[in-house]
Amino acid sequence: MKRIAVLLTGSERHSEGLRMAAGLSLLDDKVDIYLLDNDFAGKDLPVIGKHLDMIRAAGIGLYSNFKKDDFIFTAASDLGKKLLEYDYVIPY
Repeated sequence: MKRIAVLLTGSERHSEGLRMAAGLSLLDDKVDIYLLDNDFAGKDLPVIGKHLDMIRAAGIGLYSNFKKDDFIFTAASDLGKKLLEYDYVIPY
């Protein structure tokens, strides 16, 4: 089993990154999503809501470097140490 971190940066392609992370979980790998610096764009919330329901059901970890409901807060200063635990880190 591989450990995979998907880093959602920017703000234009969050829904695609969530969908990709959900797909990676189908291979029985441990996948965690890190939402960094920017919250989801308001216009994408309906699509993102559907992805988040599937992601929660798959047991994918949700982390962010700012306070956000349903996400575990991870300070930016701790992020580097945490990412060393993964086999793959995918910026999206």
